[in-house]
Amino acid sequence: MATPEVSATSVLIADDDALVRGVLRMALMRAGYRVVEACDAVEVVAAAAEHAPDLVVLDINMPGGTVHDTLGSLRDRTPDLPVLVLSGEAHAPADLTGPSSDFARKPIDLDDLLARVRRLLGGTADDA
Repeated sequence: MATPEVSATSVLIADDDALVRGVLRMALMRAGYRVVEACDAVEVVAAAAEHAPDLVVLDINMPGGTVHDTLGSLRDRTPDLPVLVLSGEAHAPADLTGPSSDFARKPIDLDDLLARVRRLLGGTADDA
């Protein structure tokens, strides 16, 4: 397996489940992304402020705040920050709108995750 190029593109993974974070981290790092992690809503906002990620993968249900509050805080700081919300629920949050937002149901296929990440970052699903 070829080693991916090191990317300057960073992704913040926000999920309270360490196993989910680990699987997402491994998939994104293999694809060449730098990864920062957070395990609750407060950490998400702090990590976004500290690391200025290019994209956030956000679990819909985490301790420390609602997805609406978390999205609001992220958007207040960086209005165009791409966000991919993951959930076991069937529908996206009402305030998840615009071309820099996406929603996927868990469990997400890792190829689908990577395609969505590339699309949100301005590439196509075929970009590597």
